[in-house]
Amino acid sequence: MKFLLQLLLLAALSALAGAAWVAHRPVDVAPVEPPKPGARQRELVDDLKQAAIKRSAIFEIGEAELNRHLSKALVGTLPEPAGKWAQFDRVALELEPGIAHATLVWNVRGHLTTATVDFQVERLDQTFRVEVIGGSYGHLKVPQGMLRPLAPALKKIAAALQEEIHVLFQMNQIQIAQDKLLLDPRFP
Repeated sequence: MKFLLQLLLLAALSALAGAAWVAHRPVDVAPVEPPKPGARQRELVDDLKQAAIKRSAIFEIGEAELNRHLSKALVGTLPEPAGKWAQFDRVALELEPGIAHATLVWNVRGHLTTATVDFQVERLDQTFRVEVIGGSYGHLKVPQGMLRPLAPALKKIAAALQEEIHVLFQMNQIQIAQDKLLLDPRFP
């Protein structure tokens, strides 16, 4: 009986060590693509505001352009003493039909650490609802309830992007497509 209990404890400890190793390995995050030479650099927030006012055509934002804007808009530091050994690097978005994957990247003593939040955007009557549907710590997939420790970081990101979020939710329809975001400001 004692041998069986020790065997079960060893199996549980091995499973926890394996999960920690998988969670510690960061996911591959593509670098921010530089803008194409000679291409017009649009000011994303101003263009979104103009699209919301004019309400004339579908507004398309590419994944690369969105990631460039996020890398400029989100610059963060941690308070001391944590700021000495960890820094917030960036947020990288990956878009696929119906789902957006937001990967938060931190640099902890020269090692990249990632956490990914998967979410959907739905329109309910006159309001939009952003629903977290899952995510991962590194390569370890977890259900949405286990992403609760990321709530303070996500609230800070939402506060930093308040203007963008406000303009985004003035659109009549938001559709997440493959590698792009389609915004329809036209009246229904």
